[in-house]
Amino acid sequence: MPVVVLDHCTGCGACVASCTAAAISLQTEGPDGFGRKKAVVSYALCLSCGACLLACPHQAIAFASSGLRK
Repeated sequence: MPVVVLDHCTGCGACVASCTAAAISLQTEGPDGFGRKKAVVSYALCLSCGACLLACPHQAIAFASSGLRK
């Protein structure tokens, strides 16, 4: 399963565009709707195909075993 490395994510959206399952979205970091956007994976939709991993220019997506979700 893909895991977003939040310290590396710039919110560029490359992973969102590459995901054929529409399992990744960009969400604002702050609870008030302000702040930087970060990628968020919907594990219910994710096919674990690896397209997001290859698309990310910032190496902000890593693959982890299904027991590790962030």
